[in-house]
Amino acid sequence: MPILNSNNNGFTLTEVMIAIVIMMIGAVGLLQSLNVAQDYNLKNHLRDEAVYVGEKYLNEMRGKTFDTVAPVHPATSVTFPLISTAGKIRGTGKKLMVNTSSDVLSHDALNNPTTLQLHVTVTWTYKGATYTNRVSAPISRMP
Repeated sequence: MPILNSNNNGFTLTEVMIAIVIMMIGAVGLLQSLNVAQDYNLKNHLRDEAVYVGEKYLNEMRGKTFDTVAPVHPATSVTFPLISTAGKIRGTGKKLMVNTSSDVLSHDALNNPTTLQLHVTVTWTYKGATYTNRVSAPISRMP
């Protein structure tokens, strides 16, 4: 009677295909998590850029004379022209809208403003959502 050598130590084609499918599902999940991480990273960079731009414009306003940023009437606020600037994040050139204004906090006996609150609001859009960063600081008239 002949002896048959059966070698059952290998993988069948079905087992190989199932292993490939499992590996591909894992790889797609890993790539998706990398995409989500990159998206959050870009949103944080845009927010950092907006904070930088807001502080830059606030410092420019603080560098002007008091009468330049003070409202004409003490009970009102002053809104300056809207500024559009391009961000420098990863070369995207995302548009940042900068709105600057000032409000009177206190005034003297003659109703002249003595203390102002400066506001800089930076607004940008990312993937259809609008984000805003606001920076404020008080300034006083020098005696």
